[in-house]
Amino acid sequence: MRTVARYVATHPPSMMTMAAVTKTPHDDEGNDLRRRGRGRPPQISREQIVAAARSVPREDVTMKAVADALGVTRKALHYHVGDRDGLINLMVVDLFESELAGIDLPNDADWRIVLRAYARAFRDGVVQVGVPATHVQMRGMGGLAAMELAEHVIQSLLRAGFDAPLARRALTAISNVAFAAANIDLLKTQHGIYPHEAEISAALAQALEHQFPGLRGVLASARDDGPDDEFEFELNLVLTGLEQALAASST
Repeated sequence: MRTVARYVATHPPSMMTMAAVTKTPHDDEGNDLRRRGRGRPPQISREQIVAAARSVPREDVTMKAVADALGVTRKALHYHVGDRDGLINLMVVDLFESELAGIDLPNDADWRIVLRAYARAFRDGVVQVGVPATHVQMRGMGGLAAMELAEHVIQSLLRAGFDAPLARRALTAISNVAFAAANIDLLKTQHGIYPHEAEISAALAQALEHQFPGLRGVLASARDDGPDDEFEFELNLVLTGLEQALAASST
């Protein structure tokens, strides 16, 4: 299972991309299972796959273990999820949806309040999923819970005077900020410090004391930040930009 923390840092998924896992399923020999008409594996629902995966200890989740829990062949499971990454992705998305299912955004509140509440809910949902979220490429966050939150935000933006393209960009921008913040929190939890800070500190330790004063000052100031300071700063930047974009579109 490959780690893609660097990937998600530069390519965070947009909540406007509500796609499910779409990998072409292959068997153990690499054959495209969709081409087979006869002998098609038995139908297995997403709920059955997730329930079977949950019954297996997380550290023991393999295609064979989940197939055995389902009472089907590994080939049948390959047909439905593609490979182990597809299986893990399905589990992460299911947990994410469960975390968001109980979130209620303010009704008829100012669009800024709605966006802030949505960003926090989205960030906290990803954090609650845990470290596995940094080990898979999230191919969208499909599901009713996520879609209902997105719809709530869009309707709030439209009522405030945003047109459809600007509302889409606003939702994308705020989702990207929330997802990046969640992954930074996860990385800090896992390593005790954001990896880039550790890398910079190690590099500065090899340099002369008078070199790179700007970098040294920035790194020192980062240690004084509270847990939400950076997140709130980025939220404020996005909201300020959206206020200006909305005003410009109204003139």
